[in-house]
Amino acid sequence: MRSFILIFISGLSCCISAQPRPCESPTLYVGSVSMTAADGIITSAASYSYDAHAQQIRFRNYMNVFNESITMDLLLLFQQGVMYEIDYSRLSCQKKVLESSFHPTRVPADAVFMGQVILGTMSVPGLGLLTNSWVGEIPEIQTQYMLTFTEFTCLPVSAMVFTPQTGWITFSFYNHLLGVQNPQDFVPPFFCPTAAPEEHLPKTNFLKAMRLSR
Repeated sequence: MRSFILIFISGLSCCISAQPRPCESPTLYVGSVSMTAADGIITSAASYSYDAHAQQIRFRNYMNVFNESITMDLLLLFQQGVMYEIDYSRLSCQKKVLESSFHPTRVPADAVFMGQVILGTMSVPGLGLLTNSWVGEIPEIQTQYMLTFTEFTCLPVSAMVFTPQTGWITFSFYNHLLGVQNPQDFVPPFFCPTAAPEEHLPKTNFLKAMRLSR
């Protein structure tokens, strides 16, 4: 009987410890993301490079807003507190003060685990992706979220985020590669005004740059 109890307790501890825990994505990777907001009025598809070490993101986006097509190329340098809006077709570049702080890609520590699902199939080896879903809120900024990350490597798969200013925004992430393929992604082009005095620059944040907030 004692042996049975010990086996039961050991198995229970294994199950408890096996529950997924909040995680953080790799510090360097590239990928693509699609987004829908404003009940489908705003849609976009983008590629991005992510560097959590230096707190910088390069975001190349093609979006449709009220049937108007917009192409944007954003370089966000959070440690410097600046963002560049880049247009290679016109060799133009606008430098702005970046008011957003850097938030690494991760599942918040207080997120509530909802469940684990497999994308694809487990019937054939290599055709299934194990993912974990989480929900939570950030009361100080009135934000609610639902996140799905891969069980292994902790890469984002999808996200739904709600704020009173934007309503619900949905994101789908795909085509991830670990590491940064081109370090020049984080270097402003030669035609950008890197030395412009910041006290005279317009201010922005990521939501404003993405036309998601005013």
